[in-house]
Amino acid sequence: MKRLDKKRRQLLGHIGGFAGVSILSPASLLVAYNTEAIAADDKRAMLRQRITNAPFDVAFRLRAEPDTVPILPGAPSEVWRYTAALTQGPRDTLSSLSGSYPGPLIRLRRGQRVRARLENRLPEDTTVHWHGLHVPPDVDGQPRLPIKPGEDMTVTFDVDDRAGLYWYHPHPHGPHGGRVGFQSYAGLAGPLIVEDDTERALNLPAGDQELILVLQDRTFAGDNELTFVGGMRSMMRGFFGDRVLVNGHPPTTREVGTRPYRLRILNGSNARIYKLAWSDGRPVTVIGTGGGLLAVPEQRPYITLAPAQRIDLWVDLSDAKVGDQLTLVSDAYHSGMMGRYSGLPAGARFDLVPLRVTRRTDNGPPLPKALAPDLKTPPTTPATPIRTFDLRMEMMRGFSINGRQFEGAVVADDEIVTLGDTEIWEFVNHSMMPHPMHVHGLQFAVIERKKIGASPGWSGLDVGLVDAGLHDTVLVLPGERVRIALTFADFEGLYLYHCHNMEHEDNGMMRYYRVRSRHSRM
Repeated sequence: MKRLDKKRRQLLGHIGGFAGVSILSPASLLVAYNTEAIAADDKRAMLRQRITNAPFDVAFRLRAEPDTVPILPGAPSEVWRYTAALTQGPRDTLSSLSGSYPGPLIRLRRGQRVRARLENRLPEDTTVHWHGLHVPPDVDGQPRLPIKPGEDMTVTFDVDDRAGLYWYHPHPHGPHGGRVGFQSYAGLAGPLIVEDDTERALNLPAGDQELILVLQDRTFAGDNELTFVGGMRSMMRGFFGDRVLVNGHPPTTREVGTRPYRLRILNGSNARIYKLAWSDGRPVTVIGTGGGLLAVPEQRPYITLAPAQRIDLWVDLSDAKVGDQLTLVSDAYHSGMMGRYSGLPAGARFDLVPLRVTRRTDNGPPLPKALAPDLKTPPTTPATPIRTFDLRMEMMRGFSINGRQFEGAVVADDEIVTLGDTEIWEFVNHSMMPHPMHVHGLQFAVIERKKIGASPGWSGLDVGLVDAGLHDTVLVLPGERVRIALTFADFEGLYLYHCHNMEHEDNGMMRYYRVRSRHSRM
């Protein structure tokens, strides 16, 4: 690990605290509401990993550690990052995304059995959450099962998810509040792709024609030090940086040819919503979401991408001329008073990915008219039970779900579901902020979106909401009611559901739900 000079080490030691600016200090920045309630015996039982005697198809080490990396011109920046090493499996399982701080691209295949040794070399607890994957609760990287500094945890799971773009990031919660926002902002996040034979047969753009893009906004001070602003303002609106990075670097022009390209995009920002559009006004062609390919492609004038969501886009440059340039931008929208306090306010317009055509190439295969015609979503009937979750702001306490905030592993009676059942969950946003709601352990279908009131100051995002396909995170705008259909399959135990505005979840807008069998007494 590279070392910082004495001046920067002193700065790290002196700046921190809930109300100030922290430069990647392990000091707690966020207010705590409750600690976890889990008996020691239960915790030891949950820590037993699902390690079997069966052979593994893939095995790797994933380490969280401090490091310094070049991000901006000049001095390198201090980060926390994931590094990895493959011990078993196909060579393309792990690959560097950009040489910057985002974690390596993990490429898995449906049906593989995976073993991952997770190593914590940070000065505080961490976890690794496999965002969007259908895995058992003790593998899910939840805050009730932390990895202590200097310790390792081995997890195993079977890849039983549709082909698509997923991701991994930390999910710790300490005695002084959540640390998801801080640790993710420090650099602990990486993309994960699941492949399968069905998708491969579609012959979609691959190799140099497949662009994996992680969008994150960051703020720098002094000698290129990453800074993280805490305090009540961030607690209410979330953290907004003053510049956007793509794969850990400032946006740079990419040279392309005259052929189709696939852009697989992850919103890895703490709170920023992106409005993705093409600079020349052409429609945006969507082929997939966070749960894999759509049944058929869709076109929108722009795409609304909330924190933790992923989108899979197709763009055809076959008719372009050498010298042409096309830029993926985040277009302007209205974000209310809460989104304005930043060097780059929520709703500002800026460039993300400039593409410059530098060569003529073979056109490549056309976009299939049908992508996943057999796409299955959770079945519902008029008798399917509906469970309502009110999203509100509590005076002096931040945001809540049904009037509750995080209480560790405490589960209310109305947060217990039955293994094998399908339900409709209804998120009703009575607050003045958007909430990207994430449910751990499964993929769901968005079945209804309805305005129920005013959206104070928020507009210009509605047309870009892609509700088709499967999702693990859905954006609920102010004054909206969104219904999702979800089936609780395969695994009993505790899972989280929460807002994925990271400052909201860290400050209490997160709860556990329990999946139990019909015959269980738990």
